[in-house]
Amino acid sequence: MQLGKKIRDLRLRRGLTVQRLAEASGLSKGFISQVENDRTSPSLATLSELARSLDTSVAYLVVEEQQVPHVVRASERPRIHVGGNTSRVELLSAQPKRNLELVQAELPPGLSAGQKRHFHHGEEIVMCLEGRIRLTCGQHVIELEQGDTCHYDGRVPHAVENAGESVARVLIAMTPAAFEPLIRVFDEAAAPAAPKVDDVDGVLNALG
Repeated sequence: MQLGKKIRDLRLRRGLTVQRLAEASGLSKGFISQVENDRTSPSLATLSELARSLDTSVAYLVVEEQQVPHVVRASERPRIHVGGNTSRVELLSAQPKRNLELVQAELPPGLSAGQKRHFHHGEEIVMCLEGRIRLTCGQHVIELEQGDTCHYDGRVPHAVENAGESVARVLIAMTPAAFEPLIRVFDEAAAPAAPKVDDVDGVLNALG
């Protein structure tokens, strides 16, 4: 991946605008745009400031990713600990993160997302592997059964919940990778707040 594209993708994953990154790094918006579009090459000192502002390392920015397949064995899937319910969330994609992320989650019955919605930069596809789920995306409410999928714009406030009487299992693909603090919660009765992971809402807020 080219340096400029890597910086832009990481900035978006962190939920930063060019303006906010400029303020955090002490660089100008114009310079950052030039770097992201590979129109200029930053010095080592500048790279250090960008890496610090993006909460990463200079090595990550400059080292080329290995173009080799990354296997995640079923018995070795990283799990996200979720308290307060019986949901299980597993990451199926490569670590460290690349530009595409794949997550599998089990959702218990009887809990609702209520009025809370979440949104993030990029696209998302959800597939119902087992049970029945309800996807609310903007003004659209869609029920998916086993084998059904839905592809939507992650910038539209959305939520996923179990619509059946048994545990539901879902597969969610996101690009760019979104299991990071860039995700925002949209509550119709309150201002946006940071996501929590102490209930089903929190799991799905984190999933994006």
